[in-house]
Amino acid sequence: MTYSAKLLDRELLAGDVAVFRIEKPDGFTFKAGQWCAVTVPDIGFHDERGLKRPLSIASSPREKDLLFATKLSNSAMKRTMAEIKTGTIISLDEPLGSLLLPEDVTVPLVFLAGGIGITPFRSMLQYAAETPTGHTITLFYSNRTPEETPFLEDLARLSRESGAIRVYNTMTRVGVGSNWSGLTGRLNPQMVMDNCRSWESAAYYIVGPPAMADAMKQTLSDMKIDPKRITVELFAGY
Repeated sequence: MTYSAKLLDRELLAGDVAVFRIEKPDGFTFKAGQWCAVTVPDIGFHDERGLKRPLSIASSPREKDLLFATKLSNSAMKRTMAEIKTGTIISLDEPLGSLLLPEDVTVPLVFLAGGIGITPFRSMLQYAAETPTGHTITLFYSNRTPEETPFLEDLARLSRESGAIRVYNTMTRVGVGSNWSGLTGRLNPQMVMDNCRSWESAAYYIVGPPAMADAMKQTLSDMKIDPKRITVELFAGY
């Protein structure tokens, strides 16, 4: 089934990162962490990949609107997303995906994200906090600068308000004069072990571009984490 939905708002961040708020169509239901195929209208941009892409839903199933975040590019799809006006009708396919919160709430979870890989985690964290589900979750989220980090304030709020959620943002390219006071540098074993007391018993979820995912798998290998406790979802970012 295909749903029609209205673009309500678009926020452009540094680094060609964009956050879209879209009206949730009647009957559109999904689980936290899922994605759906999004089709934008033809406004004159064309290429061989077309105007349809799978995008993870960043909002919780309980939120009023749908949130998506993506890295803009020169593809026809992304150029269209950058140019369409508020009120434009967008098509959404049925939600899919198996990157979901586990039923077992006794195992602590560690989320490792880079860039727009935060989208399914933002959905899961928001849902876990507002339900609440009973999960204990620690998020480590790597970006270049605060200015290009989607949902930075949302994540800080969740970490403040939920006793079961901890969020650690780290920036890899903080310049001279920045007022960033959080972690800096790439995610590494010591960063995880210093900030997550349950790291030895946790289940790990990795979402991000292939290079980031490979680096995180190596980090967990260095920590002697059993591969059976690691779940990976790749974001191509095209």
